[in-house]
Amino acid sequence: MKVVISLFILVVMLFAAGCKKKEQLTIAFMYPSEVTERFNKESSFFKAYCAKQGVEVIIKTASDDESVQTELANEMIAQNVDALVLIAANINTAGAIVRNARAEGIPVMAYNRMIKNSELDFFLASNNDVIGKAMVDAVLKEKPTGNFVILGGDKFDKNGEDLQIAIKKYLKPKIDNKQVNIVYETFIEKWDGNIAAFEMEKVIQLHGDSIDAVFVGFDGMATAVIKVLESYDMLGKVAVTGQDAELEACKNVIAGKQTVTVFHPLKTIAEKGAEIAIEMAKGKDLDSFANSTEDNGLFVVPTHRVNSIPVNKNNIEEVLVGSGFYTKKELYE
Repeated sequence: MKVVISLFILVVMLFAAGCKKKEQLTIAFMYPSEVTERFNKESSFFKAYCAKQGVEVIIKTASDDESVQTELANEMIAQNVDALVLIAANINTAGAIVRNARAEGIPVMAYNRMIKNSELDFFLASNNDVIGKAMVDAVLKEKPTGNFVILGGDKFDKNGEDLQIAIKKYLKPKIDNKQVNIVYETFIEKWDGNIAAFEMEKVIQLHGDSIDAVFVGFDGMATAVIKVLESYDMLGKVAVTGQDAELEACKNVIAGKQTVTVFHPLKTIAEKGAEIAIEMAKGKDLDSFANSTEDNGLFVVPTHRVNSIPVNKNNIEEVLVGSGFYTKKELYE
């Protein structure tokens, strides 16, 4: 009889241990690769905020390979993380990650890049309409008329598509009045600087030095475009945009090689994302965090957008040094 009772107590204890709630929440933060400087910073800000709240964060990168990212995500799902925050390597195929996670009861936040055709729990991003207007305003101040080029982001990244739409929207009055002529526009796969440089070479071969401005969707691409312009002795004669406030781009802004970079307050965005992700992991309602919505083709996703700030040589110290994003030494050394 004592043996039976002992076995019963053991079974009850094992069952109770199995049902015991995890003492610490764990969130997986996944992004495509370490090449994009902003994602490295954001993941660090995200993790630091969560650590203060007693929440563990596992960071995974995928060498810009969607299949690697899917494999890593499945590993995180198998580890039963409490939430998944995903900057998708491919916004079309990442829907499978969302489905796999939700099948195991794990909520998913799309961060920076909307994931198409998936039932996401939340989307956090900057505002591409604001970014497009900032770029157009900066260029038109320097080049109110002329031949313009648009080298947008990856066409499979909705950010690239939305930014292109915004730029053309705010250029439309000038285009309609024949003051601005878009001589060439294209999307750049994976926001790749080498591809942007190749496209810029092609534009110059077609149009010579009659280019007045190049709308470039990302600082890494802008840096490559600037090197091409320099090789054709066109540097300083062409307005160039970018975004993300990457260090080399900021130095180019100071030197007058790049007209504007659009700064995303990464610490603000990452900490807001961490705050929402923690509540999401707890199963809390997220409606109070949404300041807009986004339709991803399957689902209207509650969304929080953070506005970005255009940075030029006149306000670069105020915005970037003043916010602690860079030191003065980093910008000018």
